[in-house]
Amino acid sequence: MEIIDSHTHWGPSAQMGITVTTDELLRQARQSGVDRIVIFPFPSQALADEGINGGLLDEARRIPQFIPYYYIPDDLRTIPGEKGFFGGKWHWTRGISDCSSNYEVLDDPALPEFLEQSEAIGLPLIVEEELEFTEALAKRSGKLNLIIPHLGMLGGNPLEFLATFKKNEHVFFDTALATPQTIGRFVQEVGAERILFGSDIPFGTMKAELQKVLSLAIGDREREAILGGNLRRLTGLSCRRDSE
Repeated sequence: MEIIDSHTHWGPSAQMGITVTTDELLRQARQSGVDRIVIFPFPSQALADEGINGGLLDEARRIPQFIPYYYIPDDLRTIPGEKGFFGGKWHWTRGISDCSSNYEVLDDPALPEFLEQSEAIGLPLIVEEELEFTEALAKRSGKLNLIIPHLGMLGGNPLEFLATFKKNEHVFFDTALATPQTIGRFVQEVGAERILFGSDIPFGTMKAELQKVLSLAIGDREREAILGGNLRRLTGLSCRRDSE
């Protein structure tokens, strides 16, 4: 079974003054048995230096274990899929970084075209927003696959996110920093096929976050879906172990 961490930060953070290095991500992967790692920039760094997207992509080309995601910039440019990105990260765009949703974005004349083009590209978009904003965005996003990190924990009450999006087959959730009990509740109510394992390094560790999924009383097929199968399906990735 190939294990993919769907949620880690890479590079410096302009706001926190820390850096997550390639060596640290690979060290944690070796320690925990993770095969591949989704990486994206810290929000504050991406807003301060858009060039971080290019640097991240260059590093992913160098390190075969890395799966690069594009941080959506303030002008709502879509994921440049032809360059090798496999998804995108939207994190309180045009708001104060790491603070709160900016609802004015919902009235931005560029938003409809952004969502239409994003759906056509066909890559998933991690959306870390408050519940009300996320619900409004999802209603406009058509068949675009959205991933809500932390089961919605950093945007409100996870159980409210669960109730809101339970029947929306294009909304997925990652497990980063959530409790095993909450993860189990989500698996039971929306199905394992809509849950992705994530660690949220540096705020969590691969080993501890992975153990939460491994501790769930679920079948092997469900566990495989959460630990890698769902991410491969959403991004179009092949299984490295099958191709080696």
